Amino acid sequence: MPDYKAMYFRLSGRMATAVEALEATTGALVTITEKLKQAQLEAEEMYIESDDHDDEETGS
Repeated sequence: MPDYKAMYFRLSGRMATAVEALEATTGALVTITEKLKQAQLEAEEMYIESDDHDDEETGS
């Protein structure tokens, strides 16, 4: 079974780094930055609300 938790953490970390770099610039990149932030927040919410996450937390 794929390790979705590891994939999520890798993606999240890389996105955070990219967002920080984009925030240092101006212009059209502001829109891209906001879209990336929104995508990251949505992914985090989906992960937190997933049954798989709940099972990992309880050790089931």
